[in-house]
Amino acid sequence: MQRRERRDSLRESLIEARRTRGLTQSRVAELLGRPQSFVSKYETGERRLDVVEFLEVCQALSIAPGTILDKVNNESAEPESILKHWEIAESDLTDIVAGNPSLRGILTGYVAEKKLQDMLLGLPDVTEIAKDDDHDRTRKGDRRITYRGHSFIIEVKSIQSNSVRDLENDQWTGKSQVDASDRREVALPDGSTLATTCLLRDQFDILAVNCFAYGGRWRFAFALNSDLPANVYRRYTEYQRQHLLPTLITVNWPLQPPFQEDPIPLLERLAAGTP
Repeated sequence: MQRRERRDSLRESLIEARRTRGLTQSRVAELLGRPQSFVSKYETGERRLDVVEFLEVCQALSIAPGTILDKVNNESAEPESILKHWEIAESDLTDIVAGNPSLRGILTGYVAEKKLQDMLLGLPDVTEIAKDDDHDRTRKGDRRITYRGHSFIIEVKSIQSNSVRDLENDQWTGKSQVDASDRREVALPDGSTLATTCLLRDQFDILAVNCFAYGGRWRFAFALNSDLPANVYRRYTEYQRQHLLPTLITVNWPLQPPFQEDPIPLLERLAAGTP
């Protein structure tokens, strides 16, 4: 590999490592004790990192220097295309996804999480994004973000495609499923427990509903957990309904309260302690 190609590969590997860890350039600069322009310049190739600087950046990214160097030195380190690995054409995969609605729904959900993460990383004052272990039920949430030094949990859901109604002129209505994937026992504030699929009123901070089903555009509807409607299922007691969210919530486009397209005002309310 030529020297310039090695430099480009090293730079791209550091960018990938930062994004994988959900860090903004500003956050990395903060960890390094340097201005944001320092990170911007080495990521765009305007300046080169010396050995000491490279080691400092790796430490800030919590990645072993050898991992980066091994990737640079090994051209085969790039992940193999899933199409090549499965030995199928793009059209074959498209047909498989199109013919299996449940698979399409699962993939759309994961793509939505990636789209949301990219969007949040572009917001001012968002310094870190992480994904908790799906199997750790004590840390429920699809993304955990740091905004102005405060940690908040975002739950990501999608509009159910079979509920979508096109009202024309980019007006839509549909329902988003807002519950857990399985029934589990939850603890209510009074110490009582309940077996349910419902999510709790205080289980996360912001609901982000993926509205790709509305016209095939990546956009989201955001609402505070505290602003969501209460559960009205009659089999639950009044007290239980106060602390459980409904399993389905209507989301109209253009958005209507409690939903809005810009998450910043909601994050501001949370950071100010006035949800």
